[in-house]
Amino acid sequence: MESRKNWALLATGALAAAAVITAAQVLVLGATDRAADPAPAVPAADDGDRPAAGISADKQIALQQALNRVVRQGSSGAVAELAVVDEQGRDTWNGVAGVADRATGAPVDPQAHFRVASLSKPFVAATLLHLVERGRVDLDDTVEELLPGVLDGGERITLRMLLSHTSGVFSYNRAMPDVREDPHRRWRPQELVAIANRRGPVFEPGTDVEYSNTNYVLAAMVIEKVTGRPYTEAVDRAVLTPLGLEDTSIPTDSEVPGPAMHAYLAAAPAPGLAPEPTDITHFNPTRWYGTAQVVSTVSDVNRFWEALLGGRLLSKPTLARMLEVQAVTDDGYGFALGPRSYTLTCGLDVWMHSGNIPGYRTWTVHGGGRHLTLFQARYTKDPDPPAWAMIETALCPVHGDRPAPTPGDHPTEPVEDTGRGEDG
Repeated sequence: MESRKNWALLATGALAAAAVITAAQVLVLGATDRAADPAPAVPAADDGDRPAAGISADKQIALQQALNRVVRQGSSGAVAELAVVDEQGRDTWNGVAGVADRATGAPVDPQAHFRVASLSKPFVAATLLHLVERGRVDLDDTVEELLPGVLDGGERITLRMLLSHTSGVFSYNRAMPDVREDPHRRWRPQELVAIANRRGPVFEPGTDVEYSNTNYVLAAMVIEKVTGRPYTEAVDRAVLTPLGLEDTSIPTDSEVPGPAMHAYLAAAPAPGLAPEPTDITHFNPTRWYGTAQVVSTVSDVNRFWEALLGGRLLSKPTLARMLEVQAVTDDGYGFALGPRSYTLTCGLDVWMHSGNIPGYRTWTVHGGGRHLTLFQARYTKDPDPPAWAMIETALCPVHGDRPAPTPGDHPTEPVEDTGRGEDG
């Protein structure tokens, strides 16, 4: 496993430094308070978009064509927003394709509510770092110190390792039953960690990097232990309410707030036949406790990342710690404390995250003053190149005659095919 990590991080360090310089320019937080943890006094994002450098008509056509291709390759519907922010203001493009409900043919709402899957993780990371900022916990505190007896080997695993996926803890979802077997079952976080304990570690803590949903189950449990309230409420107080993200919630039951995008899974078809998707919109999200529970819109997710990277959520020093890449995989992902760094084929350095749970595939990518969030209601094991092509079309300054990205151009994202959700 040693070949999979890179601890020098010179290039990604420059990316973090650039983000922190931006944060310093717009920082609104003052000195931190080590007492109680009221919601941070952060102004909500400006709801009124002002003319920015703009998104040209040609760019809008290219974006819509790219979104249409995403749907043609195994998604019932998709919605995306590109926001361009510069010194003049903010301009947005919002596109939809396909249908929200295959049964009724209802069109996709541009502000459809969506299970954002692992795009939930940066919300949890920001909440935990808010507690770090206030002196409630430290990134070098161990799991055993904070959650005694919960995780085997927890005395060697720190909060920093959890947030950066360098803990070596087994990802519990890889050993869970298919979600369709009991979709409304409510899972307790202790049950999820117990699955990881039974499987044991996949490497020594701090020696490698591997994506594990168990890390964020534990992070959410730490938030609950420190604040004395459900982690869902802590995220609301630290992130959602201060930023005015009124279309974002963290449900603990099977319902999705409307207008909702339906989710589908397709069983293996008979030879020569197309797969027949089954509606699986309504399932209990606690099987992804702390890792993939958030429901949001493309606009709210973009606003969250704009505020996070722009220094309106965490202080300059805390943001710098969040964006310090801890390890880089062979396929080019830099794992920081929540966000991931990556370099697109056009050379643009971006911060991003992606998500994948049954029926849903999600992406959020940010760089060069551009912010793209894409939601797919995906029901087959279609490849990710159409989504990557959409990302490059949206963020790269010149798309021109370059061919669409191929599977070898980008990291291979885990793809859900059993109902478990390999990514979360």
